Amino acid sequence: MYFTLLGPTGNHDAHLRYLGVGRAGLLLEAGLDPMRDGHAALPRLGPLEDHADYYPVDAILLSHAHMDHMAAVPVLAARWPHAQILCTEATWRLARVQLCRHATLWAEAWEAGESQDEALYGPADVQELEARVRLVERGERINPIASEPGLFLTPLDAGHILGSCSWLVEHEGRRLFYTADVCGRPQSVIQGAVYPPQPVDVVLSESTVAWSPRHAALSRRDEIERLALALREVAAVGGSVLMPVFNMGRAQELLFILHSLKRKGRIPPLPVYVGRRAWEIAQLYDHFATRDRRLLPDFKFHETMVDVLDLEEDGVELEGSRIFLVPSGMMQPRSASWQVARQLVPLPLHAIFFVGHAAGGSFAKQVMQSESGDLLDFEGQRLPRHCRVETFLFSSHSSLPELLEMVKRLKPARLVALPGRKDSAERLLEAARGQDPALATELAMPGVELDLSAP
Repeated sequence: MYFTLLGPTGNHDAHLRYLGVGRAGLLLEAGLDPMRDGHAALPRLGPLEDHADYYPVDAILLSHAHMDHMAAVPVLAARWPHAQILCTEATWRLARVQLCRHATLWAEAWEAGESQDEALYGPADVQELEARVRLVERGERINPIASEPGLFLTPLDAGHILGSCSWLVEHEGRRLFYTADVCGRPQSVIQGAVYPPQPVDVVLSESTVAWSPRHAALSRRDEIERLALALREVAAVGGSVLMPVFNMGRAQELLFILHSLKRKGRIPPLPVYVGRRAWEIAQLYDHFATRDRRLLPDFKFHETMVDVLDLEEDGVELEGSRIFLVPSGMMQPRSASWQVARQLVPLPLHAIFFVGHAAGGSFAKQVMQSESGDLLDFEGQRLPRHCRVETFLFSSHSSLPELLEMVKRLKPARLVALPGRKDSAERLLEAARGQDPALATELAMPGVELDLSAP
């Protein structure tokens, strides 16, 4: 086995990894950088293009349907037309929605002169992928590649979002576990990750929040209570709250949390406005409610009392307290969250509550780090920030203690950390060596091939 980390920088962008197994080649992920446009957003293929004979591609494994993990799959599938696409049914249903939506947005941006690149693919290209997608059941051990009969893959629930999976790779007596994005503890809607029942030789592990002491000490129950208190305080003065979210995963988790808080009387019965795309994805969560590992399989999002917000039709109405649970999480200019924020930031009775990660350089990061009175630039309109700003942690990634527990259970001889933040990966490796001094550890670096065939 040999492994190469690809993508532009290996830092929160277009995730792409290559795993060679015998005569077979696997692409792990197929992401686009959500902070870039057009061809600049594509992952860098590097040695896959320079040495194509040495790096065959027989299958593309999708761990989940976030854009930075799967949005380049039409481009990569066209580059390798005989490669299978392996994922769960829920991941493909979610990915298809995302891919078609973004293809349409890219085409509109090109026609409006707002992008220098034409769309990388269109809805018809997404539809053509259907015949190449092999849907897998989590826990099902499969032998997908005829040219390598000794290769077996088992997808396991990653606990990250609906349909997400990690991959157990077995070949000629060696066992490798690739976590993808993993969450070891239950969230509010979905259960925590499932790991292989037997030890493995190698773990390829994410390390997204391993750097954060706050994540390590996090109690989800305490964080929900802190959010409830903050919502009550804003409602008491007649203010409204914006929660910038990504359409998939975080939006559904927060919808459930807000529904539960209202039902238990822990917050006032405030109107909740959710983005149209997030609501469509919530319906897919309902569709898979009894087939996915849900904490409450009988709960249905369609039973929650929410209003779908269409800014072009509805505008932003601030009469009375209300909650806006809208995209984008990074608050890109002219997104729903950006437009709502423009109305809220000048007034101290309102609030912006961040409930997830904000990338460096994003408008969300600027708001998150601003002080009261700082000027925020809304495309030439500079507004003073007087609204309340707070951050709440509802992470869908394993904390450092959860990653260490995973490593302890799997007993690998070798641990490879995948950046993320370089300091986060290094923190994981340092802590893992402290837990097991005999463990061989290394940090995957872009373009550097790792031989995983021996300890």
